[in-house]
Amino acid sequence: MSIFRSYDVRGIYGKDIDEDIMKRIGTAFSRTSTKTVAVAGDMRLSSPSLKEAFINGCDVDVIDCGCVPLGVGMLHALGKYDYAYITGSHLPKEWNGVKFFHKSGIGFREAENKSIEKTFLAARTKKTSKKIEKTGTRQLLESYKKYAAGKAKAARNMHVVLDCGNGMASIIAKEMFSYAGFSVEAIYDKLDGSFPNRNSDPNEDGLEKLKKKMASADIGIAYDGDGDRMVLIDEKGRKLTPEQVAYLVLLGAGKHAGPVVANVECTRAIDDIARKFGKQVIRVPVGHTFMMEGVEKHKACFGLESAAHYALPYMAPFDDSLIVSIFAASVLSHQDRPLSEIADSVREYPFERVNFECDDKRKFINVENLRRQFRKEYKDVTALDGVRVDFPDGWVLVRPSNTSPFVRLTVEAKDAKTLKRLMEKFSGIIVSEIGKK
Repeated sequence: MSIFRSYDVRGIYGKDIDEDIMKRIGTAFSRTSTKTVAVAGDMRLSSPSLKEAFINGCDVDVIDCGCVPLGVGMLHALGKYDYAYITGSHLPKEWNGVKFFHKSGIGFREAENKSIEKTFLAARTKKTSKKIEKTGTRQLLESYKKYAAGKAKAARNMHVVLDCGNGMASIIAKEMFSYAGFSVEAIYDKLDGSFPNRNSDPNEDGLEKLKKKMASADIGIAYDGDGDRMVLIDEKGRKLTPEQVAYLVLLGAGKHAGPVVANVECTRAIDDIARKFGKQVIRVPVGHTFMMEGVEKHKACFGLESAAHYALPYMAPFDDSLIVSIFAASVLSHQDRPLSEIADSVREYPFERVNFECDDKRKFINVENLRRQFRKEYKDVTALDGVRVDFPDGWVLVRPSNTSPFVRLTVEAKDAKTLKRLMEKFSGIIVSEIGKK
């Protein structure tokens, strides 16, 4: 499969991506972007050399923002420069790549990434007289800290525990929360691109240390490698669902005009939550770029992804978990009940998501075959992203992963019995389709 995906470029360093390839990607990006571009990168072991190669390939002037969280560089570029960020995001340490953003803060769309791929395949790098301006990392971090904390302060004494996962949040999160008036403790807050303590993705398995610390804390927050995903933990050590996070955020952001944007994998709980605030829910395909497009297009007050991406235009017009997390903590500081009670007030429906291994070259074909089959067999079928079938007592979504060799099945139902029935039925259908020659 091509390293150019729906909303970024990614591959295994030394196998799919190296400095020569990244230099050509830099050339292709610069030929479709603003006259000056901003570039930054994360702390992965391969990121410094890949960022240097990318910059060397650019045909235009470059603002080198250094090694900073994704949102820190984006805030500096906002309204002025298109932005490229060298990162493997939430993927294992062997991976790396690059994300492209317009100066508006919205990521490049799939068609735009494919256009860069075409230029990449045809372009040859050439020596240019471009100017490379290095910005001071400390200056960027200070500006970001003051911007975020200026919009989200602690209303009372509240203890926050941060799990930075040795990722980019390590260099700003604790300082930012302290500046906003919170009592802060941080773990895994030393940059280390080998991720020695947990995976870059803040999933349930790696959060044991954070959960143990919650007995004396009000809220726990864990970030991914580049700082654009986050999860919240309540004082009982429970991980909140994206919908529960949305409810907390909307307790503060719900007063702003506009609907809520949610991807097709989010549960019906978000519809219940939105009704409490008099909001409409607008569904979009899976992917942070689609979420941000939806937020901008519909002038939404909030956007969420099932994969723990969030958009909060009041704070910033781009996808950045650090900024959303400090807003969430600020909202909690204004409440007279603990986070666990807020989370428990969100009704949860029986829900399950399963990945089925499938060849990258076949997964889109398999899902297209299922789309045609389901349209013949069921009445309420939509194809916004993959294929979704709605029933009176639940729904099923089958879609190809945009980042991994999987076909993903998501099922939600009114009760556990219905969930089991739908899961077993559609799992069998998917296994049968993938097994066809």
